[in-house]
Amino acid sequence: MSITLLIDLDDTLLINPLESFMPAYIKLLSKKLTPHVAPEKMVPQLLAATDCMIKNSFSAKTLEQTFDENFYPVLGLEKSDVVPLINDFYQNEFNELKKVTSLRPEAVKLIKYAADNNYNIVVATNPLFPQTAMRSRLNWAGFADDNFPFRFVTSYEMMHFSKPNPAYYAEILGRLGWPRGPICMVGNSLKEDILPSSLLGIPGFWVDGNIEKLKDAREMHIPFGGLNEVIPWLESLPDPDEQIELQDVQGILGTLRATPFVLQYLTQGLSETDWIKKSETKNLSVLEMLNHLLDVETEINAPRIELVLSAENPFIAGVDSDPWIVERQYQNTRSPQVISDFEAQRHNSIVKLAALSLDEWMLPARHSFFGPTTLLELVRFIALHDIDHIRQVYALINAEFKDKSDRL
Repeated sequence: MSITLLIDLDDTLLINPLESFMPAYIKLLSKKLTPHVAPEKMVPQLLAATDCMIKNSFSAKTLEQTFDENFYPVLGLEKSDVVPLINDFYQNEFNELKKVTSLRPEAVKLIKYAADNNYNIVVATNPLFPQTAMRSRLNWAGFADDNFPFRFVTSYEMMHFSKPNPAYYAEILGRLGWPRGPICMVGNSLKEDILPSSLLGIPGFWVDGNIEKLKDAREMHIPFGGLNEVIPWLESLPDPDEQIELQDVQGILGTLRATPFVLQYLTQGLSETDWIKKSETKNLSVLEMLNHLLDVETEINAPRIELVLSAENPFIAGVDSDPWIVERQYQNTRSPQVISDFEAQRHNSIVKLAALSLDEWMLPARHSFFGPTTLLELVRFIALHDIDHIRQVYALINAEFKDKSDRL
């Protein structure tokens, strides 16, 4: 199976000291926008809107949309009036910041190795900038547009979560169809790269030269070293079991949070005919799979969560929901509506689960199939069920809709 490599950008692929880069960036952007807004007003609101992106924990809005609604109207600006200027900024002035950064030859070598070995490579950089800014920094790092071995680069136009939210990593993996092969994260930040991705069971390599911090990494058994040591580490990665290792509460919640927006992405652009089409090897359509996911969330998952929280060691009867697909005529339901309905129901579940204490997560129950269990294990099964459905939808779209699957 192909390895999926998630790799950070700043101070990993590109030497970019943010303590120098950010002040220079803000100064240039402030100057560019001065005809529309004074720097003393723009800068605080820029930082506040960025903070809103970081704090986004469950919203149908992309990070860009979250930023926009907390930036332009507060400053009395119409986005359409300012966007041409901002686009010009990223095409021109932004590139002046290249002098703050430095090329990292060992990064180019690492990515060439990964590409030569057919890795799925994603630039997992904090998606607080537009795609043009990400691509510029990758160009500075030695990856020109005609030498671009990455599946995609996370940016604020496409993502709903940012680092260090584990949902950010779940959203990346969902867009890739939750690949079954080895998955790993390489980055220079414990807080934003290594620890949050590990909550989904993703092994990480910590790129850092700080000896005192490295002492902590040894205690936590996290591999670390120079970027030139990543290739031997990659070669030593074991093939994991088919099952995703979801054991941590925050990793499970991150998966649950990401699922509606992953499905929204995977199904965008499908026609009504596409929604109900089946393949020779897949006996369910996209519409049937997503309606099944919605009804299971509404009629099985949510009531079970409520039951475990309200009763002492309750008995939970197993439910065979497969017959619903035919009985409820899923093929005749509305296609776009199913995702928005699922998103609303999932939001209710997330609100309830996110407020629980660790003791509440360990509340016991008795399941007719699994025997003695806990709320944590039941919710973990929900997350794994999400992953299974995402894989099925991804596989069907790739197999049947070639014109739609190029973006995947």
